[in-house]
Amino acid sequence: MEQSPSLPLVRRILADYCNRQGLSLVCDEGSGQAGYIELADGRRRFFRGTHFDLNPLGAAEIADDKAYTLSFLGRDGFTVPDCLLVHGFDVLASLRVHKPEIAAKMHAAEDALHFAETVGYPVFVKPNSGQEGEDVVRLNDQADLQRALDELLMRHSSLLVQKAVRGADLRILVLDGEILLALDRQPVQVEGDGEQTVEQLAIAVAGLNFRDPRVEHELTRQGLGPASIPEEGQAVELLPNKNLSAGAKAKDITNSLAGDLKQTAVSICRSLGLRYAGIDLIAENPEKPGSRYAVLEVNAAPGLNRYAAQGAEELAKVTSVYERVLDALTN
Repeated sequence: MEQSPSLPLVRRILADYCNRQGLSLVCDEGSGQAGYIELADGRRRFFRGTHFDLNPLGAAEIADDKAYTLSFLGRDGFTVPDCLLVHGFDVLASLRVHKPEIAAKMHAAEDALHFAETVGYPVFVKPNSGQEGEDVVRLNDQADLQRALDELLMRHSSLLVQKAVRGADLRILVLDGEILLALDRQPVQVEGDGEQTVEQLAIAVAGLNFRDPRVEHELTRQGLGPASIPEEGQAVELLPNKNLSAGAKAKDITNSLAGDLKQTAVSICRSLGLRYAGIDLIAENPEKPGSRYAVLEVNAAPGLNRYAAQGAEELAKVTSVYERVLDALTN
């Protein structure tokens, strides 16, 4: 791949692919993040970032809404965590005036407190739309939950409160009924050496924003602070979620992933009308058939940049995935 490393990864892969296939690639002149591939017969296949002309618009919109996604998947018999969608005061106030029959069925922040007490802590709170793990927090008690709701509802119109599920955190990429890649995502953490502070150790975590308030919350949960010096070998978690864009690492378990979990991922895509997606689920033992699982969310435009940055082997795998996607897009 001879393209400039300053270009986005997907843009470089696109350029290399089109050059080898004799296809015309047209990109915006700014970031190069959007454009189209023009086929030999003049048809165009558009893209923006990691969004490609593969999934129907309606299906992709549903996948971007976590509550809708889990509701429809639960209806189809897939295992999903207990969750509650809550809305901000302004949203509910407007609906009570204009559409009171809808507002009566919706939940406010105080309902989340009762929900968490019912299902038990810890719970996760996350924006109902959006990806990359932004503003995902893990809460262990009512006071923490109340503070998180107050803060996050100032930035997001709706939040999903979700019962925490234990197990391996997986991202499974599916294209047209085939598993392209299965990743076991590891915690965003550092390991103590008995000399450096947590803050010093965290410098080596690519993609981590140490000033993210969630880092302080996670350190406090473990009885630590930025200036703490962990003992040699002590693992210190820095974020509540294992999103690659936030600094998590991942290992490839495609070949060892249990067959029934592979089929579950394929069936989830079919259930939501998606050709291409990243399925995020928690599995008790991902390599053991019959392992219990729960679907967390579905991403209709999964990003792989951070995984590709782990090394040459990972980059080669990501390139192969995108080339399969581009084959599907242009054929």
